[in-house]
Amino acid sequence: MYRRSRLFWALLLVLSIAWIGLGSFLTSELFDSGNLGSELSSEIQSLGSDIQVDALGNLPLPLFFLASGLPFALVSLFFLWRNNKRGPASVSTDPDKVIRRQALLVSLLALLFALFLWNIGGTPGQTGPRPDADFLTATLAPLLWPVHLFVTFIHEAGHSLAALITGGEVLKFEVSPNGSGRAVTAGGYPALILPAGYLGAALFGSALFFLSSRNPKWTRGLSIFLGLSIIVLTVLYARPDQFGNLTANIIGIGFGVAMVALGWLAPRIVNVFLLNTLAILTGLNAVMDLSFLVRFPDAGIGDVMNDAAAFAAEYTPLLPGSVVAFIWSAIAIFMLGAAVYFGLFKPVGGEISDAVKGQN
Repeated sequence: MYRRSRLFWALLLVLSIAWIGLGSFLTSELFDSGNLGSELSSEIQSLGSDIQVDALGNLPLPLFFLASGLPFALVSLFFLWRNNKRGPASVSTDPDKVIRRQALLVSLLALLFALFLWNIGGTPGQTGPRPDADFLTATLAPLLWPVHLFVTFIHEAGHSLAALITGGEVLKFEVSPNGSGRAVTAGGYPALILPAGYLGAALFGSALFFLSSRNPKWTRGLSIFLGLSIIVLTVLYARPDQFGNLTANIIGIGFGVAMVALGWLAPRIVNVFLLNTLAILTGLNAVMDLSFLVRFPDAGIGDVMNDAAAFAAEYTPLLPGSVVAFIWSAIAIFMLGAAVYFGLFKPVGGEISDAVKGQN
């Protein structure tokens, strides 16, 4: 009976995640121009009229999938946690397996939470809440702005590290309060330095999610290592922007100290949750920024071209910047999807498979 209950809640959790993830993705601007979303919205509104229920109101369609699937996911998480806690003696009590299962549940919750933050507006990749934002969106957007600045920090750090790895040097990198940034390098291999901003941010988010999900026992050490690395990068290379703003220094030192404190003081589960949330937001930001460049390939800051346009002009004259941005976007989506699959869904599938074998 215990195994049947566990299998039921695990299947419900997977279905809830699929409903939220696929629904939010297929109806967002990341998938298409909104045509599919409009069609689905019309169908859902029509169904709501038939049963005399206003299913959506002014709620954006991606948020509809999130709001309708999140309660089922949370209930499933609760009962899975309770079953693991109160399971029969025949269930493995191996400490490593217990830690692993707890980390999987927390990783799922972090994924849902990150998707929620991403969909409300004002998340990384956006300059603020939507004009028609509700109270929740307008309240959370300013709180999420430091995360957007941190992603810009990672973007510029990616350029800098690529320059160092390819034999160049880093003169400085900057982050401005409006979310823009610039890395100034000399030497190295520009063909690798240019894409290292967007793809570096996507790689950072993907690797962080994978490591913290698959190796939960390492998360406290991982937080401390990342925090110290960010502080070192900040001290060595972060400088004020052209207007004298110390944004890069404040964000680097602030997040670095916070991550060291997180790893030193917070429980393992808290580390898993916060690291995974930050990882998903960072990866999604890279994808959304690249999707923006696909639509607006000439976007830049003053006379400075964006990375994709600069790469196209220098190395792929037959491919426009929009195509380069699309290719980078596909690579970023692949990395993020692989991290979520191998770090989360594949292990969850293994747990379900073990439950089915135990039932038989």
